Amino acid sequence: MRNVTLADNERELSSISSAIAEQTAQSLQGVELLLRRAAVLTDVERVGTSSSTSTEFLRGQMGGVPQVRELTVADASGKLIASSAAADGSAINIAARPYFQYLEHAKGDAIAISEPITSMVDGKPTFAIAIRLESDSGRFEGVAIALIEEDYFRNFYREVDLQPGTQIRLLRTNGEPIIAYLQPASAPMGKRIQSVTHLVHGFPLAIQALRNESFVLADWRAFAINVLVRTALIATVIAMLAFLLIKLLRSLQGVIEQLRSSEQRWRAVFEHAPVGVLVLHAHSNYLMANPAFERMLGYSREELARLRAIDITHPDDIEVTKSNIDDLVTGRCDSVRFQKRYLHRDGHVVWTDMSIARVFAIYGPAAQSGRPTEHMLIATAEDITQRLDDEDRRRRLEDQLRQSQKLEALGTFAGGVAHDFNNILGAILGYGERALSVLGEGTPERRYVDQMTRAGDRARLLVERILTFSRSGMTARVHVHLQPVVAEAIELLKGTLPATIKLDVRLDADDAFAMGDATHMHQIIMNLGSNAVHAMPQGGVLGVALVRVRSGAPVSFSHGAVGSRDFVRLTVKDTGIGIPADVLERIFNPFFTTRRAGEGTGLGLSLVDGIVREYGGGIDVQTAPGEGTRFDVYLPVTDAPPAPHEHGRESLPHGDGQVVLLVDDEDTLVTLGEEVLAELGYEPVGFRSSIAAWEALVTGPNRFDAVITDQTMPELTGLALAARIRTLRPGLPVILCSGFSNTTLERDAREEGVLTVLRKPLRQADIAEALARAFKPASSH
Repeated sequence: MRNVTLADNERELSSISSAIAEQTAQSLQGVELLLRRAAVLTDVERVGTSSSTSTEFLRGQMGGVPQVRELTVADASGKLIASSAAADGSAINIAARPYFQYLEHAKGDAIAISEPITSMVDGKPTFAIAIRLESDSGRFEGVAIALIEEDYFRNFYREVDLQPGTQIRLLRTNGEPIIAYLQPASAPMGKRIQSVTHLVHGFPLAIQALRNESFVLADWRAFAINVLVRTALIATVIAMLAFLLIKLLRSLQGVIEQLRSSEQRWRAVFEHAPVGVLVLHAHSNYLMANPAFERMLGYSREELARLRAIDITHPDDIEVTKSNIDDLVTGRCDSVRFQKRYLHRDGHVVWTDMSIARVFAIYGPAAQSGRPTEHMLIATAEDITQRLDDEDRRRRLEDQLRQSQKLEALGTFAGGVAHDFNNILGAILGYGERALSVLGEGTPERRYVDQMTRAGDRARLLVERILTFSRSGMTARVHVHLQPVVAEAIELLKGTLPATIKLDVRLDADDAFAMGDATHMHQIIMNLGSNAVHAMPQGGVLGVALVRVRSGAPVSFSHGAVGSRDFVRLTVKDTGIGIPADVLERIFNPFFTTRRAGEGTGLGLSLVDGIVREYGGGIDVQTAPGEGTRFDVYLPVTDAPPAPHEHGRESLPHGDGQVVLLVDDEDTLVTLGEEVLAELGYEPVGFRSSIAAWEALVTGPNRFDAVITDQTMPELTGLALAARIRTLRPGLPVILCSGFSNTTLERDAREEGVLTVLRKPLRQADIAEALARAFKPASSH
């Protein structure tokens, strides 16, 4: 009986430690998932998010995870960069912590459990769970740390209703205890201890359940003494038999109480498990379901008792569920694990990770045949809907990043081609202008040259489109009154519509202005309108709407994201054939088109995407096959009125013999520039080398009255030359020319004191007006 008592106690300790280890694993898995989500905070910190924002972000992540008392992120040097604690932890460094040093030299998704520590933020005892943060290349970037509430686990151990003298300890794998809880006992503890240890699945931890043998064998000793006394006195005192019988019944009552206590302990584990636990008949009704499963699907225990497993299973997963249960019933396997979808009571889909095992079989009247009539199954269901959604969102973001990188590479290539082409166009248009000025009206030669310059203008517009596509074509922005520009573009589009297409226009943003270029708005409407017409071969309705909207919070669209501010929303929708899913994800790719060869270039939507991104806006696409497509273009607006329009002058401003230093590495453009400057009344001095030009400036700094320089040159760029001029002679006007200019170049030019940036190909009027502005202050004196 002593051996049986010890064996029963060992089984009970094993069950307790196993159940608590499973609960601990489930709790820590939630902590690990929280750490994975909090790891994105390191990217937030790089772009300058305030400490209060990061604190609120981490506190928001801790909602519903009571076992975490503090969430912290540290960089690769051990310095805390964010914490859910209100105190400023910027001066705290955890590089000396053993778990930090372990993760620093680990690889992959490493996780570490610390020894019992004292929080550097609030000085309270705790222990830490930390994960390694690394870049895509595997470089160590820091750790995300969750400080655990020790009382959370102690309270759970206390609720298990342990016998007196029972101790539960949470150990690290090296045997070092982190948390220990002892059920108080009135009697003194002995030296012999029974213990059972179970590893915590997925973590370097173990649960150890211990009980003193003096408590375990207390009932056995009492029973043994009673038996000895009864045997010794049975021959002399018959009356003692009744007394001993009563003692035995009392002992049996104690066993019953122990069984009842054991049932209560297991009921506590069943009721408080964080995952759904089910007991059911194979292919039949649910017998039991814990509260976690009820909350997961929205059904009460009574409703589940009237349902079968397939009644609330997603129709597409019924067969796989039946197949796995059949494998258990036929004995092909003892347990199965798979993912399946349930239908929540309100209709939405719940993804679960199922684990099912066959426990035993119940025999009915057919037991004589040796065949069981029913099979009992026990299953656990973990809700993984959010995790799958997070993984899907991460894959979409990765796809967008790869697409952005492709577009950036294509844009760089297009910008380089446009730069070289602009230099060629500069010579063509420049000499074309000069030829027109010397040819008589009505002569064949003038007509030929005029056609040549018109072709050059068309080429210049093509370069503008290439620069816009490369996201580098916008150099100077002006205030654009959007509604008249949109109305003008719609009038142009209306003339190309077939009779089978009806135009529905609604413009309600008369007070909206944007900083940009009116030509870009024309390009957006014409490209979206052309695609809409192409999508309605049998006719339909083309809708165009313009309205001003307010975004109160950051919003992510299907293509791009915007912050919190005022926007104007341009909507172009059709009632055409729609866009298939496999085509939708590629519509903004350069050179992608669904039209036949010769009908489209595939650059239209790429151009629209480039313009919208350059403006800091976003595009939202909604489509359904057979129901049409809707493009919503969001552009930031400003309340400032548009700049007044300057009328052209009948004659260009001329100089008074000022000496202008001209620098360009293209021989043709230097020769052309000297002729143009001489014709405008200036004395040009041209250089084909920026180094030679700088040496001329050093030799005679007061010789020149202005400098016109190209930006892209092999030896010394135009900005670098401007920086040197600024140190040599700060007041000398510098005009910068570029065939591949952008807003970054303009900003850098202003910082170096450049008067203005001109975009190639240059016209004589551009040079004349720029020099007039350069010498205007001097002439006013």
